[in-house]
Amino acid sequence: MLNRKFTLRESILLLVMSVLCLGIAYYVFVWAPVNETVTSCLAEQAVAEEELSTQLILAAKKKNMLEEMEKVPELQQGEILPYDNGKAEIRELYETLAIADDYHITFSDARVSGTIVKRDISISFTTDTYEKTRMILHNIYNSKYRLMIKDIELSTTRRQRRSDSRTKEKEVSTNVLITYYETTVGAEDLDGLVFEKGSVTEEAEETLE
Repeated sequence: MLNRKFTLRESILLLVMSVLCLGIAYYVFVWAPVNETVTSCLAEQAVAEEELSTQLILAAKKKNMLEEMEKVPELQQGEILPYDNGKAEIRELYETLAIADDYHITFSDARVSGTIVKRDISISFTTDTYEKTRMILHNIYNSKYRLMIKDIELSTTRRQRRSDSRTKEKEVSTNVLITYYETTVGAEDLDGLVFEKGSVTEEAEETLE
């Protein structure tokens, strides 16, 4: 039984079956994994290229924005009010940052030199678009109180959407350091100020009399 010869029809069927098995094996173990790897690499390349393009655009916009600010004389805008105007300044910042996804503000002690009070504030915030970031920085710069933007750092990352773990969205992160300016002239008191060496002048002392 085992030694019988296959008929021509059986031989053709066996040949066809062998070819089919080889084809299926090639598809499952070779073509499909390779194709999946290539597709994955192309997708990662597209994301990397998009991220690079975003970073280049962001860098160019940051450069243009800083150049625009440098063209304006320092401390030109805003009003210098008597110390302590901190609550009003903080309230204005909170209103400006309302459109951010999240934010964090760090306050430094107010320092006085002569009659000028300087209040450094470090702000970090995130948004989902560059335009929102630009709007926040624009509103900070155009504060009704006298200030100077000393440093700006921008970066973009991608985060997972809470509703869909497979989808990533862009996040623009910004760190900005600003200094508000006030004056001791007309101040009711100087409580809470840190006096720099040689900062207490006759003019500053007269504001307390």
